[in-house]
Amino acid sequence: MGLPVCIICRDGLRVVVRDRVAPIVRVVPWQNPWVDSGAIMRDVLARLEPKTRQQVTAAGLGAQLATALATVHSRWPHAPEPDAGFVDHLTASLSGQPDLASALPRLRLDDLYLAWWSGRGDQAAIIAFEQAFAEDINRLVARFHRLPPSELRQRLRIKLFVGARPRIREYSGFGFLQNWLRVAAARAFVDAARSDRSLRYEEELDEGELLGLAAPGDPRNSKMREQMGSAVKRAFADAVATLAPRQRTFLRHAYVDRLTLDQIATTYAVHRATVARTLASAREQLIERTRSAVAAELGVGADDLASAIAALDTHHELALSRVLRSEAVEK
Repeated sequence: MGLPVCIICRDGLRVVVRDRVAPIVRVVPWQNPWVDSGAIMRDVLARLEPKTRQQVTAAGLGAQLATALATVHSRWPHAPEPDAGFVDHLTASLSGQPDLASALPRLRLDDLYLAWWSGRGDQAAIIAFEQAFAEDINRLVARFHRLPPSELRQRLRIKLFVGARPRIREYSGFGFLQNWLRVAAARAFVDAARSDRSLRYEEELDEGELLGLAAPGDPRNSKMREQMGSAVKRAFADAVATLAPRQRTFLRHAYVDRLTLDQIATTYAVHRATVARTLASAREQLIERTRSAVAAELGVGADDLASAIAALDTHHELALSRVLRSEAVEK
């Protein structure tokens, strides 16, 4: 029997060939001097259930881990060694798969490491993460061109990396981190766009302006304006509460969730025209019921009430957004 012959491969594995007569080929992990991947794998296996442990062993996850960590160290030499936290993270990901055998081929251990590292709040890790996916982030930021790019990036950074359990920790390692990030970033930017739209309206119009009651005029009218403004706001909120459940639901989707008629129709399996009719009737009922309630409360005539109700109708989008948002929070 001859001496073992070792061939070091580019993928971080070591192929051992020996015995000239009956060659035996074994592929074993190449031990990176940066970290003992074998020890990490043993810690993971010790924490797994017997069935899961068998599946992981049969899939050769130890060799995959060695390769992944070699790749990580090559790409980010300053990255920290995986510690007990990484072992916990990997163990939880493996244990959380309902069908681990079929999921293992999709496991991306290098991506899982990057998610774990950046999830610790390490500034160097966050920079590495953003550089790795700069093209994807830039492309998504460009789609939301009405919002400041720096604000979008900051919102995404907070969403992913800040808090007791940063969102990045939700990445399981099964599937590409790039695809996971695209979805998470798109959701974050849509939320930012909705928030920005509401804030802009609220900055541009105060409650009095919304109802057409804040225009400067005779000081003797200020008390009447204040009374009418409060009455209209109360009556409008009460009118929203009297709408049919479907009317309120469709209004909430249209003015709070910013869904289109087609999106609402698809969600509830109805025709687009049905959604349009429901929204139109709801708006008409809101204005009419508000008008009647204010007139009854204040005892004012139609002429005195016309400007306030007309302004309310003009700016019903903001009014509805506020009322329905409050209603959703209370529920």
